[in-house]
Amino acid sequence: MKVQFTKKLTQNNFPEMKLALKERPDNLNVESLSNEKKIVLEKFQYKQHLLTQIGDFTNLSEMAAETRKLWHPNQTLKVFFFGSDKAKDQRVLQYASIWSEHCSIKFERTDNRDEAQIRVGYDATGSWSYIGTDALGVDKREATINFGWLSDSLPEPEYKQVVLHEFGHALGLIHEHQSPDIKMDWDKDVVYNYYAFTHGWSKADVDKNVFQEYDKTTIRYSEVDRDSIMGYYLPPEFTKNKQSFPFNYDLSATDKKYIGELYPELLHS
Repeated sequence: MKVQFTKKLTQNNFPEMKLALKERPDNLNVESLSNEKKIVLEKFQYKQHLLTQIGDFTNLSEMAAETRKLWHPNQTLKVFFFGSDKAKDQRVLQYASIWSEHCSIKFERTDNRDEAQIRVGYDATGSWSYIGTDALGVDKREATINFGWLSDSLPEPEYKQVVLHEFGHALGLIHEHQSPDIKMDWDKDVVYNYYAFTHGWSKADVDKNVFQEYDKTTIRYSEVDRDSIMGYYLPPEFTKNKQSFPFNYDLSATDKKYIGELYPELLHS
């Protein structure tokens, strides 16, 4: 199942923390807090104006709490596209909206860059995305998702796969193979050489995108879903024990179920 990234609250990331909690107060993970710390938290949660007061965030950060990066359910996220290829933009939005068939988050194009929560570019190297609400802290002149691999010659299944994968990150999901529930016995020299040749990645890029495993205390996760759109294709040659992930071109049954749990349809009275 998906791993949902969280980040420890420290004084160095107050801006990210404020944005994540202002977007969705339950982004704060309180499962491991003591009763004393929960009292401080209750004070914070019932006085949302404290979001502007750094002293109270200092108290929260001392809790060693974590903050998730989910958007508020039932929300329509505005998407701005850099460039002038409207047909390409529409194709991206069409595939991204497949996520919306299984959760309460919708995507809507806007020509107003300043109102967009997500900004899509095509000019940078590679395909990547900021994770969830981290996009709110990015300069509005910059993309929060980039599709450097999309071209008219790219086969349709691969085009769809890239869009679904990166918008999965934009919804707060990380790579499936980085779950702490799986132990990959990597043949690192093989993996470094492969990504250097195919993607031009440095060792640091591979460490971050492939080898990094998230700590159990900083993510929400369940059993690994090898059919997830959030997994990389990993051939058995990448590991000494011949573990692998297949090519996946669409949302798995678990992807659909889990994204609906993260973003349920909220009923308003």
